[in-house]
Amino acid sequence: MKVFCTGISGSGRTEYIRTFVKWSEENHSKSIKLINVGDRMFEIAKKLGQNIKEEKILDLSELTLKWLRAVVFEQIIGEVEKEPGVYIVSTHASFRWRRYLLPAFDFFYLNRLSPDLFITVIDSIVDIKRRLEETGQWRGRLTLRDIITWQDEEVFITKILAEYQRKPFYIIPRKQPPSTLYNIMFNKKMEKVYLSYPMTHVEDYESYVRRVNEFKEKLSKFFVVFDPGYIDDYELLVEAYKAISEKRKTVEIDGWEIPLKEVLEVEKDLRDQTVRRDFMLIDQSDAVVVYYTLPTLSPGVLSEVIYSFTNNKDVYIIFTPSSRISPFFEYFSTKIFFDEDRFFDFISDKEC
Repeated sequence: MKVFCTGISGSGRTEYIRTFVKWSEENHSKSIKLINVGDRMFEIAKKLGQNIKEEKILDLSELTLKWLRAVVFEQIIGEVEKEPGVYIVSTHASFRWRRYLLPAFDFFYLNRLSPDLFITVIDSIVDIKRRLEETGQWRGRLTLRDIITWQDEEVFITKILAEYQRKPFYIIPRKQPPSTLYNIMFNKKMEKVYLSYPMTHVEDYESYVRRVNEFKEKLSKFFVVFDPGYIDDYELLVEAYKAISEKRKTVEIDGWEIPLKEVLEVEKDLRDQTVRRDFMLIDQSDAVVVYYTLPTLSPGVLSEVIYSFTNNKDVYIIFTPSSRISPFFEYFSTKIFFDEDRFFDFISDKEC
């Protein structure tokens, strides 16, 4: 099996894949070889007597970069052909450098490699920016808008590559557990579900999150679960509105400050991409499970229910408030359960 894994700089792609490889070995004795294209390019250059600085590699001519990448892929393809196994080729689909989009792959070698699966590791723009600012190569180069644009381009290009080769494609949030990717790769009959639940207007938030996580843990015994809560860009807007009310010029989040102006410039982008990203997670799922334990109506959950049901997905709703259920939930659902145990009994029977 060959997996083509992309993700922009700062996305945590390399760390996620390394953690996944180690987890697979420790928990399933599964041997997976990780090949990092960037590291290989530096190694090849060094062998040729060229010590290229990490912060300068993208300033090389496009022809030089293409040549280095070709040498690396010739090497990778030779290894794969000589010793078949499970490989993850970790690389970029594109680079956003000096306000210019650079390609980071070659169709010729991609066709020769012929991956079985394409994935893109994504993360919140705040976490990405924090990581980038800790590097010499990217510090001060990209605004939040640049990061949003680049990550969107990375997902789009990788998805197109997968469609061109008629292979599966998934976006994997950086905080998804390693078991998510493991089951996608090796338990192909395991169905995938999107977990929908209210995220705003929640009282006693810590207790609520704990309940959701307990439910998700139970659900994960039966399905690959995609949780939209693993990327919470909307928190950045909440903190921005707080900064406005307190007449501050910076937004503080997790002890880190960002200029308020920079956040407000991407307000509409964040709102739109939150919706679109969740819809993409729904698209790559087989069904949607709605965990609804609050008495208030959530427009976000209702929108996800309607989108899912009208896009050929089964929608299962666990509705536990004492209030009467919305007729819209009834209309756009496959089945409604008023008790968690009944839902899991139904799933267990279905599995049998």
